[in-house]
Amino acid sequence: MTTDASDRLLQRISEENDSEAFRMLFELLYAPLCLYAGRYISDPLTREDIVQDVFCIVWEKRKEILPNTSAGKYLASCVKNNSLNYLKRQGYLQEYRIYATTTRPSYDPGREEPYLLKELEELLARTLEKLPETYRLAFILSRFEEKSTEEIAAMMQVSVRSVERYRARATEILRQELKDYLPLTLLLFIFRTFAP
Repeated sequence: MTTDASDRLLQRISEENDSEAFRMLFELLYAPLCLYAGRYISDPLTREDIVQDVFCIVWEKRKEILPNTSAGKYLASCVKNNSLNYLKRQGYLQEYRIYATTTRPSYDPGREEPYLLKELEELLARTLEKLPETYRLAFILSRFEEKSTEEIAAMMQVSVRSVERYRARATEILRQELKDYLPLTLLLFIFRTFAP
Protein backbone atom coordinates (compact mmCIF):
# COMPACT_ATOMS: atom_id res chain seq x y z
CA MET A 1 0.00 0.00 0.00
CA THR A 2 1.38 3.41 -0.97
CA THR A 3 1.73 6.59 1.04
CA ASP A 4 -1.24 8.01 -0.85
CA ALA A 5 -3.31 5.02 0.28
CA SER A 6 -2.40 5.56 3.95
CA ASP A 7 -3.30 9.24 3.57
CA ARG A 8 -6.68 8.25 2.11
CA LEU A 9 -7.25 5.87 5.03
CA LEU A 10 -6.54 8.68 7.50
CA GLN A 11 -8.93 10.92 5.62
CA ARG A 12 -11.68 8.26 5.77
CA ILE A 13 -11.09 7.88 9.51
CA SER A 14 -11.37 11.64 10.02
CA GLU A 15 -14.26 12.40 7.71
CA GLU A 16 -16.32 9.20 7.84
CA ASN A 17 -15.55 7.65 11.26
CA ASP A 18 -14.50 4.61 9.23
CA SER A 19 -13.44 1.90 11.70
CA GLU A 20 -12.41 -0.44 8.87
CA ALA A 21 -10.05 2.24 7.53
CA PHE A 22 -8.68 2.61 11.05
CA ARG A 23 -8.02 -1.13 11.27
CA MET A 24 -6.29 -1.09 7.88
CA LEU A 25 -4.14 1.93 8.81
CA PHE A 26 -3.18 0.25 12.08
CA GLU A 27 -2.15 -2.95 10.30
CA LEU A 28 -0.24 -0.98 7.70
CA LEU A 29 1.72 1.38 9.96
CA TYR A 30 1.90 -0.30 13.38
CA ALA A 31 5.14 -2.23 12.76
CA PRO A 32 6.96 0.64 10.96
CA LEU A 33 5.98 3.04 13.76
CA CYS A 34 7.26 0.60 16.39
CA LEU A 35 10.57 0.50 14.52
CA TYR A 36 10.58 4.31 14.33
CA ALA A 37 9.96 4.56 18.08
CA GLY A 38 13.17 2.55 18.47
CA ARG A 39 15.09 5.75 17.69
CA TYR A 40 13.98 7.00 21.12
CA ILE A 41 12.95 3.99 23.22
CA SER A 42 15.02 0.83 23.58
CA ASP A 43 12.41 -1.38 25.26
CA PRO A 44 10.22 -3.10 22.62
CA LEU A 45 7.16 -3.42 24.88
CA THR A 46 7.30 0.28 25.73
CA ARG A 47 7.57 1.14 22.04
CA GLU A 48 4.49 -0.97 21.31
CA ASP A 49 2.57 0.74 24.13
CA ILE A 50 3.50 4.16 22.80
CA VAL A 51 2.41 3.32 19.25
CA GLN A 52 -0.86 1.79 20.50
CA ASP A 53 -1.49 4.96 22.54
CA VAL A 54 -0.90 7.05 19.43
CA PHE A 55 -3.48 5.07 17.49
CA CYS A 56 -5.97 5.45 20.36
CA ILE A 57 -5.42 9.21 20.28
CA VAL A 58 -5.86 9.26 16.50
CA TRP A 59 -9.24 7.57 16.86
CA GLU A 60 -10.33 9.77 19.77
CA LYS A 61 -9.29 12.99 17.98
CA ARG A 62 -10.13 11.90 14.46
CA LYS A 63 -12.45 14.88 13.88
CA GLU A 64 -9.57 17.28 14.61
CA ILE A 65 -7.31 15.88 11.88
CA LEU A 66 -6.95 18.40 9.07
CA PRO A 67 -7.79 17.41 5.49
CA ASN A 68 -4.84 16.33 3.32
CA THR A 69 -2.73 15.44 6.35
CA SER A 70 0.10 13.04 5.56
CA ALA A 71 -0.63 9.90 7.61
CA GLY A 72 3.03 8.90 7.84
CA LYS A 73 4.29 12.31 8.94
CA TYR A 74 1.39 12.86 11.33
CA LEU A 75 1.74 9.49 13.06
CA ALA A 76 5.55 9.67 13.16
CA SER A 77 5.31 13.10 14.79
CA CYS A 78 2.87 11.74 17.38
CA VAL A 79 5.14 8.77 18.11
CA LYS A 80 8.15 11.06 18.48
CA ASN A 81 6.32 13.41 20.86
CA ASN A 82 4.92 10.57 22.97
CA SER A 83 8.35 8.92 23.12
CA LEU A 84 10.02 12.14 24.25
CA ASN A 85 7.29 12.73 26.84
CA TYR A 86 7.80 9.20 28.11
CA LEU A 87 11.55 9.76 28.41
CA LYS A 88 10.97 13.05 30.22
CA ARG A 89 8.66 11.37 32.74
CA GLN A 90 11.13 8.54 33.23
CA GLY A 91 13.92 11.07 33.83
CA TYR A 92 11.94 12.73 36.62
CA LEU A 93 11.08 9.38 38.18
CA GLN A 94 14.69 8.21 37.93
CA GLU A 95 15.87 11.45 39.55
CA TYR A 96 13.44 10.79 42.38
CA ARG A 97 14.57 7.17 42.82
CA ILE A 98 18.24 8.18 43.01
CA TYR A 99 17.44 10.98 45.43
CA ALA A 100 15.28 8.76 47.62
CA THR A 101 17.76 5.89 47.84
CA THR A 102 20.81 8.07 48.48
CA THR A 103 19.34 10.85 50.62
CA ARG A 104 16.39 9.46 52.53
CA PRO A 105 17.36 6.57 54.84
CA SER A 106 13.69 5.79 55.45
CA TYR A 107 13.07 5.05 51.76
CA ASP A 108 11.37 1.71 51.29
CA PRO A 109 11.77 0.38 47.73
CA GLY A 110 8.83 -1.97 48.31
CA ARG A 111 6.40 0.91 48.74
CA GLU A 112 4.07 1.68 45.88
CA GLU A 113 5.32 4.59 43.78
CA PRO A 114 1.88 6.13 43.13
CA TYR A 115 1.41 6.40 46.90
CA LEU A 116 4.74 8.22 47.22
CA LEU A 117 3.82 10.64 44.44
CA LYS A 118 0.43 11.30 46.02
CA GLU A 119 2.11 11.87 49.35
CA LEU A 120 4.49 14.39 47.81
CA GLU A 121 1.66 16.16 46.03
CA GLU A 122 -0.20 16.51 49.34
CA LEU A 123 2.96 17.75 51.06
CA LEU A 124 3.43 20.47 48.45
CA ALA A 125 -0.24 21.47 48.66
CA ARG A 126 -0.05 21.72 52.48
CA THR A 127 3.12 23.79 52.26
CA LEU A 128 1.52 26.12 49.70
CA GLU A 129 -1.40 26.64 52.09
CA LYS A 130 1.02 27.96 54.73
CA LEU A 131 2.28 30.75 52.45
CA PRO A 132 0.92 34.29 52.82
CA GLU A 133 -1.98 34.80 50.42
CA THR A 134 -0.12 37.19 48.09
CA TYR A 135 2.89 34.85 47.79
CA ARG A 136 0.69 31.80 47.21
CA LEU A 137 -1.47 33.50 44.60
CA ALA A 138 1.49 34.89 42.64
CA PHE A 139 3.22 31.50 42.74
CA ILE A 140 0.16 29.47 41.70
CA LEU A 141 -0.79 31.84 38.88
CA SER A 142 2.78 31.78 37.59
CA ARG A 143 3.73 28.10 37.99
CA PHE A 144 0.45 26.24 37.62
CA GLU A 145 -1.67 28.53 35.47
CA GLU A 146 1.30 29.81 33.45
CA LYS A 147 0.22 33.46 33.62
CA SER A 148 2.76 36.12 32.69
CA THR A 149 4.10 38.51 35.32
CA GLU A 150 2.11 41.34 33.72
CA GLU A 151 -1.13 39.32 33.77
CA ILE A 152 -0.62 38.46 37.43
CA ALA A 153 0.12 42.10 38.29
CA ALA A 154 -3.13 43.17 36.61
CA MET A 155 -5.13 40.43 38.35
CA MET A 156 -3.67 41.22 41.77
CA GLN A 157 -3.69 44.98 41.14
CA VAL A 158 -0.04 45.37 42.14
CA SER A 159 3.15 46.30 40.31
CA VAL A 160 5.13 43.84 38.21
CA ARG A 161 8.01 44.24 40.67
CA SER A 162 5.73 43.21 43.55
CA VAL A 163 4.68 40.06 41.66
CA GLU A 164 8.32 39.18 41.04
CA ARG A 165 9.09 39.68 44.74
CA TYR A 166 6.08 37.57 45.87
CA ARG A 167 6.96 34.78 43.48
CA ALA A 168 10.64 34.76 44.46
CA ARG A 169 9.80 34.74 48.16
CA ALA A 170 7.27 31.91 47.71
CA THR A 171 9.86 29.83 45.84
CA GLU A 172 12.44 30.50 48.54
CA ILE A 173 10.04 29.43 51.31
CA LEU A 174 9.01 26.27 49.44
CA ARG A 175 12.64 25.32 48.84
CA GLN A 176 13.40 25.75 52.52
CA GLU A 177 10.31 23.91 53.75
CA LEU A 178 10.66 21.00 51.32
CA LYS A 179 14.45 20.66 51.14
CA ASP A 180 14.38 17.37 53.05
CA TYR A 181 12.05 15.75 50.53
CA LEU A 182 12.91 16.55 46.94
CA PRO A 183 14.35 19.22 44.69
CA LEU A 184 11.63 21.85 44.17
CA THR A 185 11.59 21.37 40.40
CA LEU A 186 10.69 17.72 40.82
CA LEU A 187 7.98 18.54 43.34
CA LEU A 188 6.51 21.09 40.94
CA PHE A 189 6.50 18.51 38.15
CA ILE A 190 4.75 16.00 40.39
CA PHE A 191 2.20 18.56 41.52
CA ARG A 192 1.45 19.71 37.97
CA THR A 193 1.25 16.14 36.66
CA PHE A 194 -0.92 14.61 39.34
CA ALA A 195 -2.92 17.52 40.76
CA PRO A 196 -6.62 17.38 39.80
